[in-house]
Amino acid sequence: MDRTVVITGSSGYLGSALCADLDRDHRIVGIDRRPPSPALRQAAPRAAWEGVDISSAEAVSNAFQRIAHSCGGIDFVIHFAVYYHYGRGWRREYDLHNIQGTRHVIDAACRTGAGRIIFAASIAALLPPPPGEALTEIAGDMADFPYCRSKAAGERLCAQRLDELPAVVMRIGGVFSDWCELPPLYSLIRLWSRRGPIGRCVPGRGQTGFPYIHRDELVRFVRRVIEKDHTMGRHEVLFASEDGCTCHENLFPPIRRLGGQRASGRPIHVPPLLAALFLFLKLVANGLLFRQTYEQPWMLTYADRPLRVDTSRTRQKLDWRPRDEYCILNRLPVLMANFQNHRRYWKARNVRRNEGNYQFEP
Repeated sequence: MDRTVVITGSSGYLGSALCADLDRDHRIVGIDRRPPSPALRQAAPRAAWEGVDISSAEAVSNAFQRIAHSCGGIDFVIHFAVYYHYGRGWRREYDLHNIQGTRHVIDAACRTGAGRIIFAASIAALLPPPPGEALTEIAGDMADFPYCRSKAAGERLCAQRLDELPAVVMRIGGVFSDWCELPPLYSLIRLWSRRGPIGRCVPGRGQTGFPYIHRDELVRFVRRVIEKDHTMGRHEVLFASEDGCTCHENLFPPIRRLGGQRASGRPIHVPPLLAALFLFLKLVANGLLFRQTYEQPWMLTYADRPLRVDTSRTRQKLDWRPRDEYCILNRLPVLMANFQNHRRYWKARNVRRNEGNYQFEP
């Protein structure tokens, strides 16, 4: 195949995994503010690297011009660079990186005649469906939280330029690895592996949930999008996730059992308002200790409102589905074995990921 593929956010959690995999049979150029780690350079020995802050239109434009000139054009731009924060307030970085940065990448891709942009959107940015229903790829109602609004803006920017630049918008589920590295799942594993009543607490009725996807399966998904490019329309919206959703009531028993706690211990369902008060107190206490807190009271807006998705159109379009052994419930034994046997390393990897300091490791 040997296509020229530009990957933004190439040193991050998702971008680095793509660089390492696609480097085997494509010409990869990674773009990131942070230089690639030695491990990433070794995993992607053929790749080229550009140190670029996408908030600078000039820097992005110059980088794309250099890449197009040296490689004879650009076939795909995979846009994974993103800013995220767990707070409820809008931050300037959302404008600079998620909105302006995406605009700069699209502008540069259009000027250099890139073949297609693959934009990393998020299922979590969507409003949950009514009870008993599932979201499809045409869902357009977005949640009002800052990160969600910035992702929605990125989707709109792709749609506005579809005449110049074909786009695939990947609405991605919760991406986990064999070391977890997914903040909400990390919090649940830490909570439910504790002894005593605290380790049995479940916010709401246990119906909170969303669809997951293993990082290796997301890489396979992107590969499939590239392979199927000739069958794609100018603007496609796809779900990169498992079908349906996995709720807390599904995760609680295996996490408790694999975490060494009594599997027979029934969950203690905590009213969302009480759980929100607890999170607020935790937020204040961690603030006094200068610790970052992933769990925020506003997140309980999603309590018992599962983000259930119907991925049938995506599966038919790509002739793709996640491998059974990589589905979240089937993969939990691997995650929990790493948690139990390499506790310090497991925590360090997750803290780096949660704080936005991810470093690629094979």
